[in-house]
Amino acid sequence: MSVFSVLMLVLVASTNAEVPSSSGHFSSRSSNDSIRLPRGSLRNIRSAIETSQRISSSLPSLPPSLSSSSSITVPNTFSQSTAFRRRGGAVTTNMEASSGQTKPIRVCFQGEAGAYSEKSLRELLGPNVISVPRPNFESCYRAVANKECDYTLVPVENSLGGSIHENYDLMLRYDLKVVAEHDFRVRHCLLTKPGLDKSKIKYAISHPQALAQCDNYLRANGITPKPTYDTAGSAKMILASMNGEAFGKMLPEGCTPDNTAAIASDLAGETFGMDCKEQGIEDDDSNFTRFLLLGREGVVQYLNNKIPAKTSLVFTLPNVPGALFRSLACFSMRDIDFSKIESRPMSAALLNYLRFRNTITQMEAGQTSSAYGKDLPRFRYCFYLDILESELTVSCQNALHHLRERSEFCRVLGSYPASSRLVGPVRDAVNALDSANIGKKPSTDLRLASLPSDKEGDRQLNIGFVGYHSFGQYLSRQMSSQHKLRCIDPMDKSKDAEKNNVEYFPNFEMSKFLQGLDVVVITVPMTELEETMETLPLEKLRNKLVVEMSPLKVYPRTVLTNTLPADTDILCMNPMTTAELELDGVPIVYEKVRISDSLRADCFLSIFERARSQMVEMSAEDHDTYVANAEFVTHLTGRLLDRDLLPVTPVRSKEYSALCNVAEMTANDQFDMFYGMFKYNDQAKVMLNTMRENLARVERKIAAKEAYLSASAEMKNTDRQKLIAECRLLLREMARSETDSMKETPTLKRDVPSGTSSTKKKD
Repeated sequence: MSVFSVLMLVLVASTNAEVPSSSGHFSSRSSNDSIRLPRGSLRNIRSAIETSQRISSSLPSLPPSLSSSSSITVPNTFSQSTAFRRRGGAVTTNMEASSGQTKPIRVCFQGEAGAYSEKSLRELLGPNVISVPRPNFESCYRAVANKECDYTLVPVENSLGGSIHENYDLMLRYDLKVVAEHDFRVRHCLLTKPGLDKSKIKYAISHPQALAQCDNYLRANGITPKPTYDTAGSAKMILASMNGEAFGKMLPEGCTPDNTAAIASDLAGETFGMDCKEQGIEDDDSNFTRFLLLGREGVVQYLNNKIPAKTSLVFTLPNVPGALFRSLACFSMRDIDFSKIESRPMSAALLNYLRFRNTITQMEAGQTSSAYGKDLPRFRYCFYLDILESELTVSCQNALHHLRERSEFCRVLGSYPASSRLVGPVRDAVNALDSANIGKKPSTDLRLASLPSDKEGDRQLNIGFVGYHSFGQYLSRQMSSQHKLRCIDPMDKSKDAEKNNVEYFPNFEMSKFLQGLDVVVITVPMTELEETMETLPLEKLRNKLVVEMSPLKVYPRTVLTNTLPADTDILCMNPMTTAELELDGVPIVYEKVRISDSLRADCFLSIFERARSQMVEMSAEDHDTYVANAEFVTHLTGRLLDRDLLPVTPVRSKEYSALCNVAEMTANDQFDMFYGMFKYNDQAKVMLNTMRENLARVERKIAAKEAYLSASAEMKNTDRQKLIAECRLLLREMARSETDSMKETPTLKRDVPSGTSSTKKKD
């Protein structure tokens, strides 16, 4: 094939893909439509030309009978007879299958093999993807986040049973995007062991919800329901009991393969080799479950105006009247329709975030610290909303901007095609698999029983500590029960290492120390970090995980990324604890700076997760802005509180106990660590000056208060003396006036009776 032929084929493949018409049917583009090459088409053209030239140069010359002047008939690879029509109108051609080796697609689901989730997966993605059963929903999310699986298909709501709230909560916890949806019609089947007569069935085992949905059928046939943990798992129990396996002993009391049927999907019957006695035994034929396909990357950029789309989002609102009405008006005023709205109690992580935001808002408003976070109600809810429009339309963009102005938190979970359509990389990968398997019999064995991470929990890591001070010794005590540990330090730490079951290496055996290590943990003070990194043989650190532990993150991250080779994984952590406390409940702030082996990194992080630590993933910038500054103030306060300032007392208040804990915590820390928090934190000097100013302000307030009280006392004393003097003067005046009045009072005369006269006696 000539270069021109390859170029034409690629152009035809790029421009003649079928697109949906306004009526919902699929047809080719009209001749009036302008040709728009999809993203990456020019790169594909160049690749095809180079491949054609390389192949042509390696082939022998053509015989004269097949010269360039001869006509060669090229088959129409785009005819409908050779195309494989996918759900949602996607078309696969033979040329796509022959372009190279197809990449397998791993899609995980919750449940046993043959579960309804797997049947829904097959309906949406076809028979050629690899299904991976997982024990629970979170393991599905984790498998995709860790790149062990490409996608996960999870149920979010059932037309009879309602919403599956766990998956809504997990969508907030994991940063996955919705790339497709599928409405699955649930059809229950009655499954028995091969050859069993239907009249001998006495019991039916299945999930309680499935049994409830078939209650009328079971009553009519005199079958007693027995609940179990899973629908497909019930069929697996019967098969295991037939084979004498231990799992078969989980059958409910009285149930045997000879008198028991399982209610599950027809796929479960095929998977476990059971007979399907009857299909569609559910009481209500309107039993549908809505599934969402989640991946690491979204597909919003592959949507256009001709593809019906949905957008799922979650948001929270302030506790004010009419908040929900006004938020929904952001969409209704722009003629954007909803298909679902539901409220859910918000998770603890989201609630803590809102408390943090509320505290910042109140601080900026100048409120007192006692009011921080007080106006948050006890019960807080978030709202999940599905709108019938793509996120990238102008009206939706304006509505989302409007909503973010009114809400405290808003996150788009994904914008995706509606009605079980596939677009973008999902469609291309599925179509490539289908094209590569045209003419082949579909296999029901495309399953993975387990993932590599299933064994990671029991994996024994070889961990080495560079620097074995008190904090390194503390960490080694937490890890020595499960992992192999070694340490290296300029000082002789052999005795300390032996106590903690750790192998000690002196500094001159650095190469031997690094040999065979999976994880290298650096626990030296930040002031020694650059010098320590210069002494390490960088070639020996290739393909290893280097974990740096310090109370700051930006500076250590910069040193490690500038020093270590590109193929060395980097993990920055800050265990916010001391060497005297356990890890239970302790916040562990971490950032995956550069991770290629996610299983190894997750295995190391699981050490702290199993210890029930509070794992918080945060960027280095946010850590140093919020966490590091608070830690510096805490350590500074603890160092200012001398033990003599905190005497032992038989009665302690909560505040005094908190101060004692801070002083005790910082007393055991090395000063080098505190100095590193000061030296490499730009805000440390500002906070130290602020602390000094605050102390001076307190002293000034104390001096002012003392001066006021002294002046007030002096004034009171002067006024008292004046009052006493005035009282004395007043008393003297009163006494003098009383004496004078007594002297001036005349002698009283006797009264003479009327009608008589007094005469003097004459001599």
